[in-house]
Amino acid sequence: MKKIKQFLMLVIIAFTFANCGTSVKVTDAWKADNIGTLKGAKILVIARADDMVSRQRFEQEIAERLRADGIDATESYKKFPGMKHNVNKSEEDISQAVQIIKNEGFKGVVLTVLKDKTKEIVTSETGGYMSGGYYPSHYGGYYGGFGGYYGRSYSPYGYGYGGAYVPSESRTYTSETYILETVIYNLDLEKGKQLVSVVSVDITDPKSASEVAPKYADKVLNALKTKT
Repeated sequence: MKKIKQFLMLVIIAFTFANCGTSVKVTDAWKADNIGTLKGAKILVIARADDMVSRQRFEQEIAERLRADGIDATESYKKFPGMKHNVNKSEEDISQAVQIIKNEGFKGVVLTVLKDKTKEIVTSETGGYMSGGYYPSHYGGYYGGFGGYYGRSYSPYGYGYGGAYVPSESRTYTSETYILETVIYNLDLEKGKQLVSVVSVDITDPKSASEVAPKYADKVLNALKTKT
């Protein structure tokens, strides 16, 4: 019985911390009617980040999913390893960078940027209920008289026989949310009409680029495939 109670406690703790994991959620998505003009075009995938590992992971994950859909996509860190994206550029620098991209045959650009970052203090409460034990072979042996049931089950969750009371605990921690945006441009169109898609995503409490990038890429590509 003691081992059963210990096992149930571990399950409860694991479930609690699992619910505090990374969240990746699309908050907004838009596609222009002319997004189809990029069909068959060469696409350059850019992640604007200071950290090279993060840049590589996000570019790689997004490019791989585009290629899986038959799109000719290339990561910028492979094609232009020396090009720095996350720096302030003059109008001349911007024009030069765009021309270099176009000269290499790229018609479209998929650009991912960090738009904002927020922090909040979160208090999580757990416990304060009975962990379930197990059901006996017949209900009568469990429910018995009122006194036995009343003294054993402290909440609607205390349905198991021989359960253990889980003390109430609270945990306060800082939750961070990163607001990322992936935008798609058609470089063949005039400047005011080049934007053909925008996908905004909130990432809460990310642990690493390796963990988040695949989830982010999935969300972005699914949003692009969804009809608007």
